[in-house]
Amino acid sequence: MANEHVLVVEDDLDLAGIMSDYLNREGFQVRRAHDGETALALARSTAPELIVLDLMLPKLDGIEICRQIRQFSFAPILIISAKTADLDKLVSLGVGADDYLTKPFSLVEFVARVKSHIRRFTAFGTGPRAADAKVSCGRLQIDPAAFAASVDGAPLSLSAKEFHLLAHFCTHPAQVFSRAQLLSAVWGTADYIDDNTVVVTVGRLREKLARAGEQHIQTVWGVGYKWEI
Repeated sequence: MANEHVLVVEDDLDLAGIMSDYLNREGFQVRRAHDGETALALARSTAPELIVLDLMLPKLDGIEICRQIRQFSFAPILIISAKTADLDKLVSLGVGADDYLTKPFSLVEFVARVKSHIRRFTAFGTGPRAADAKVSCGRLQIDPAAFAASVDGAPLSLSAKEFHLLAHFCTHPAQVFSRAQLLSAVWGTADYIDDNTVVVTVGRLREKLARAGEQHIQTVWGVGYKWEI
């Protein structure tokens, strides 16, 4: 993991500078935006491997930015916000964010989450895994090299974590996974992330699959989830 590009979107210049400094020390290339319009332009033009996104921004708020980014990018989005309400977290995850970190936060934890998300994202986008064979689950096809999934040839619009989750379920049919196991397998860690993130992401993936006529993710009450063949 070296030289990956991170886009930091934060209107607090001091905080943006501190986060950028920490990421630079870890070898990441950092670009910064301090308003929503600039953030969208940079997300399109620079194709970052990860986006750190504040919710409260001038010109365009973080929720709308996240929604628009998901129309052209699978890059993980880490929300940072002073908003602590569960509703804000659920809305953020519902429009395609991958994680949510509440201010004030530990910079050590912040960097750990960035590394975890980028490791998962680049594992599918580049390197040896990009040459992996396509996976078929009935009408569903997953192409790791193209970071794409489709049902009967019709593409599914998925976030990075939804894609990873789908791939994990499809390659482990009928196996039951707890929330902690899914956090470790898909998010790369269970140390810092609330396991409700799994519930929201599974629910969002279920909805998208259901709209395509696929309903394979089953809840095993008191245990977790499995992909039902």
